[in-house]
Amino acid sequence: MRPTAAPWLDGLLLALCLSAACAAAAAASADAPPHLVVPVAQTGGPLTFVVYGDTRFTERPAVANAEARHALVARMAGDNPAAILIGGDLVYMGSDPDDYAVYRSETAQWAERKIPVFPALGNHEFKDCSPASDDNACLENWWQTFQTLKLRPYRWYSVSIGPSILALLLDSDSPLKAGSEQRTWLEQQVSEANADPHIGFIFIVLHYPPVRDPIFPRGKDEAQVERYLSASATAGALRARVVVIGSHVHNYERFDRDGIVYLVSGGGGAKPVPVLRMSHELSKLRTGVNFHYLRFTLEGSRLTGTMVRFDAKHRSGDPWSEPDRFETTYRPRAAGASLAAPATQAAR
Repeated sequence: MRPTAAPWLDGLLLALCLSAACAAAAAASADAPPHLVVPVAQTGGPLTFVVYGDTRFTERPAVANAEARHALVARMAGDNPAAILIGGDLVYMGSDPDDYAVYRSETAQWAERKIPVFPALGNHEFKDCSPASDDNACLENWWQTFQTLKLRPYRWYSVSIGPSILALLLDSDSPLKAGSEQRTWLEQQVSEANADPHIGFIFIVLHYPPVRDPIFPRGKDEAQVERYLSASATAGALRARVVVIGSHVHNYERFDRDGIVYLVSGGGGAKPVPVLRMSHELSKLRTGVNFHYLRFTLEGSRLTGTMVRFDAKHRSGDPWSEPDRFETTYRPRAAGASLAAPATQAAR
């Protein structure tokens, strides 16, 4: 269960941290997925954080573009975001500790700047591990790499970034059908966030994108997430703005469904995959290869999302561009105001 947000808690955690960009575990109990907190200094300036996926940190040159991966990492370090969220496929082979060593080496500048990193599990985190072993060897590599987050034994968790953003990092390889452990937790988190007057935005980060180019096959249960959110939005049960970010498809896409923003951000370095941009895709990009990350900036109640693109074939001038941008806002609600209950039954 996610602890209720409180200004004094953010202030206390900030005082205990060495910098404003540190993460502190604040799990409500030992038998619940962790809730992590990124306290943000109340300077009145904009809050910036980054989301992307499919980085595939590895020394295997055939499966990823190391030049693009390095460039994106350095550019993000220059942005100095409050946090970096990664939507899975952090490494190419989850069974290989050397891939995680490549991640630590190539992102040393993030660690030097004390930028907290919050990963979601993707299918490559389990690559070359036997399901019969319950994926323990691969999970151990993941948990050990992010041991400061104290995620073990959980595969999903929540993060507060400042007082008004809640991020829910899911595991696409665990069930998300109604009644499952992860889905029950997801519904509880969304319900609590909607009832909290401080929360303006809910980010749901998972590997398999619930909405994407229809030529790609579904993964496991990600379609269940879209159905649940659409039913809740239709019933008026979503006060906070919801942004859902998947990866898996090695490209960029943006959609709107029932007032919910759905993004595909799989351009972190993995071998590119073209998309047809059908089914009301909103970015209308004309480029087939889109190495990129997503920069989010919060100013007051306005959230701006920017796709920051790196052109790996550009050999003169500036390889960086920002070809897609969108804005969304939330309407603050006074504490104690009524809110319709989430449409849990309708979403199932």
